[in-house]
Amino acid sequence: MINSLKSRWWDFLGSMRLAISLLSILSIASAIGTLVKQNEPMVNYIDQFGIFWAEWFGKLGLYDVYNQAWFLIILLFLLISTSVCLIRNTPKMLRDMREFKNHTRTNSLRHLHEHREWLSDAPLGQITQHAANVFDAQGYKLRAKHNEAGTYLAAKRGRFNRLGYILTHLAIIVICVGGLLDSELSIRAQVALFGKEPQANAATYKQVPPAGILSSNTLSYRGNINLPEGAAADYVELTYDQNHYLLQELPFAIRLNQFIVDYYSTGMPKRFASNVTVQDKTTGESFDQTIEVNHPLRYKGVAVYQASFADGGSALNLNIYPLNGTVAQAAKLDATMFQNHALSYGGKNYMLEWREFKPINVEPFNENGAPEAAQEVMPLSHALRPTGANQQFKNLGPVIQFVLRDDQNDALEFRNYMNPIMLNNFPVFVSGVRNDPNKEFNYFGIPADSEQTPNDFMRLRAALANSELRAQAVEAYVKTLPASTAITPEQLSKSAHKTIDLFAQGGKSLENWLVATPADQRDVVVKFAVSQLEGTLWQLMQIARTQAQLAVLPENDYNRQFMRIATERLTQGNDYLAPIYVQLAGFKQVQASVLQMTRSPGQFWVYLGSLMLVLGTLAMTFIRERRVWLHIKPEGTQHRMVLAMSSTRRTMDYQRAWTDLQNELMNSNLK
Repeated sequence: MINSLKSRWWDFLGSMRLAISLLSILSIASAIGTLVKQNEPMVNYIDQFGIFWAEWFGKLGLYDVYNQAWFLIILLFLLISTSVCLIRNTPKMLRDMREFKNHTRTNSLRHLHEHREWLSDAPLGQITQHAANVFDAQGYKLRAKHNEAGTYLAAKRGRFNRLGYILTHLAIIVICVGGLLDSELSIRAQVALFGKEPQANAATYKQVPPAGILSSNTLSYRGNINLPEGAAADYVELTYDQNHYLLQELPFAIRLNQFIVDYYSTGMPKRFASNVTVQDKTTGESFDQTIEVNHPLRYKGVAVYQASFADGGSALNLNIYPLNGTVAQAAKLDATMFQNHALSYGGKNYMLEWREFKPINVEPFNENGAPEAAQEVMPLSHALRPTGANQQFKNLGPVIQFVLRDDQNDALEFRNYMNPIMLNNFPVFVSGVRNDPNKEFNYFGIPADSEQTPNDFMRLRAALANSELRAQAVEAYVKTLPASTAITPEQLSKSAHKTIDLFAQGGKSLENWLVATPADQRDVVVKFAVSQLEGTLWQLMQIARTQAQLAVLPENDYNRQFMRIATERLTQGNDYLAPIYVQLAGFKQVQASVLQMTRSPGQFWVYLGSLMLVLGTLAMTFIRERRVWLHIKPEGTQHRMVLAMSSTRRTMDYQRAWTDLQNELMNSNLK
């Protein structure tokens, strides 16, 4: 009973059905791991799949497929199944490669699909010699057997075809072993069996407890380090799951001496490399090396690749402009990338959380992206993310990306460009804003004044919020108008007050008031209100500059365009959603290199297995195993010859070989 059970279990493990089932499951899991981005924040999956399915997919481990226990167990069972199959069948295949399978029963040949028999008048010696010559010419190995009943010839070629089956099965085993060696199995084992505890909160290396630090003898791992110039590291942070990490000790310390980056004329990076010093922890010996893309550093089983580059904590000089109230002056702030900064404004507390700083920023761009018919700078999305055939890549200069979070934990993300960008032939300071990290930015533009700063716009905005300055602007505007018998100065002043006060409440307020006018009078009222608004805002701009002890603006095309765009921007001000505008005024860049630390002992075995798989497939495809039998038996004064052939694949090539063999053996000299 026990032997029978063992035999059944052995047969099950080595069955083709089990192997195909395991391969199918692994293929489906690998497809999921390819289609679904791995190790993303949970909020991304919720946005993509919804809360219900995101939770279920998380429980199934679809967000980290290749390190799930069930995936590794399936891989292990495939390894066992293929090994059992190979152990069971290899001896028989090797035996078949050596054996010629001499058939001594002629009737058995007659049951093969390809067989032929005929009578020959030639003597036995001539027949056997001719057959031997034919078999040798066609690449067959020959064995002969004689007895009183006749002569039996057995020939075969392509015996190494069976090596293809052995190599392909062995390749699967080697690749599975390599995959298990390069998996996180050793890391998971340390957590499960040796007391290692994944950490939830970010901390410095010295603050992480010993339970959160993996041994330098960990079999395999892969992680990135962000190394600023002049800094050194002897550990790498490994992601354990979406919310936890472990620190991996390195057998050496690596210091970034200099980061080198070269650019094309377009601003795209052409080459980036890291000059590093490596110091062995055991011996204290050190050496220098340059790491480039496709030229990694390999030392003590660890490969160090040049993955990318990033900011290493650049110093930023910022102007913080208020977007409400009567203050136009910007506050100065010195900040450092990746160090959050607290702000107080309007009785509320805010936090600036830095995400990215790029001194060179190459993006697809189209100056004519905005609709020409509307002659608007807004919206800017088409210009900064063009999809048409005329898009070009352009260096738009330094850009900062950050999150502004209030004390209620409500956050907005911004992407602000340092230099004004030419849109519709006018320079504009561009700022993108979004309240969802999974959505695209909505872009807004602040027109640049004649000195290429946002100061005049901010002065106009602050003056518009001041009722006294609005009254002065109305008075100055009315004085510029010629005397009229149709309308008195008091009526003009009252009308202009109404227009600019409504505009100060927001562009929509003025628009709603104009829409509410009778339809037969609307066109006249709108033209009159727009004329009053333009004239009053122009006077308001001059008053704001006078208060700032600046010269008045001359009337020219540039300033008229500036005022038009400024009016449009003030109309859309509520859409910006933020109480302040953060402008990058200057910076001192600190470069950082992103290095990938990889220990992958299974890499060699995966490459070897892949080579074996290719060779095995080629052997099975191009090496044709064929077996031929020729029985020669005396029949009176003649000899009866029975010829048969078999092969694992009866292809067109096989049929042609069968025909050629018959023609060679049945020539006129042997009939």
